[in-house]
Amino acid sequence: MGISSSRRDGSSVAPISCLPPSAMDVYIDDMAGFPYGVAGQDQVEHYMPPQFPLVPYLTSSRIALCRQSWAVLHAASTPTMKKHGRPGIVLVYEEFFYRLIERDMTMTRVFPTAKKRGEVLIRAIQFILSSNADTPQDIANVATRCRYLGHRHRSFPNIRPHHFATYTLTCVEVIMFWLGDLATPEVGAAWSNTVGFILKHLLEPYLHDATDPYECHQNTSIPAVREVIEARLEADCETTSASTHTKSTPDVRKTSAWGAVRSSAVAKPAPKITGIAVTSLILNEARKARERSCSPLNIP
Repeated sequence: MGISSSRRDGSSVAPISCLPPSAMDVYIDDMAGFPYGVAGQDQVEHYMPPQFPLVPYLTSSRIALCRQSWAVLHAASTPTMKKHGRPGIVLVYEEFFYRLIERDMTMTRVFPTAKKRGEVLIRAIQFILSSNADTPQDIANVATRCRYLGHRHRSFPNIRPHHFATYTLTCVEVIMFWLGDLATPEVGAAWSNTVGFILKHLLEPYLHDATDPYECHQNTSIPAVREVIEARLEADCETTSASTHTKSTPDVRKTSAWGAVRSSAVAKPAPKITGIAVTSLILNEARKARERSCSPLNIP
């Protein structure tokens, strides 16, 4: 029935065309790198915290020191923490976000809820402590993971380039604060180098073709500067409308820089939440983090 494709009818099968070996060989190791664009080192260094090393080095001894010091904080075993009688992760959370929002109110747009704040903080600490630097290949793998993480951060519209420096610097500062007398120069160097290495490679893809000319002069939030510029723009707008009898908008309002200024100049206050609820949320996120640590990380 129908047309038979069997070879018994004498039909010949067309030979498979062979490609040269150079066109067929694919080295899997060559595909393990970061395939997207990265920013120049001048841009990356500009948005790094000034207190971090210019060239951060990731070593196994520094990672081990970070893990040891974090275990002390997690157990709330420092003299500074013991007198509060609360879980260590909760004390770190409250002090960290108190200082972070005091320094930059626009952080409330990035972290609008207590649940989001606790989730991101615990995942960030877990990401840092999961680094490995036993071999040069391990260090290269950490750099690749950081670049993928930075590329993912490009999808969050409320994050500005200077937020990374404020976040990481405040994190290290709070860790040293709660360590108290245990915050030795060696511990500070371990955290600043480890976090600095991660941040440096995270910023490389995030800043690629994504910097705002308005923000090229700063690596932190300056509300006073925004207020002065907005006042001048409003004055120009009023002058133009008075001369033409029509309400006109300056061209600068149409730029992406103006949009960034208007969207981040005034942040809505986050809803207040009781201390018991915060403790419950943070402990729940810590439990989820421990469960995730038992399984392989879903990060390239």
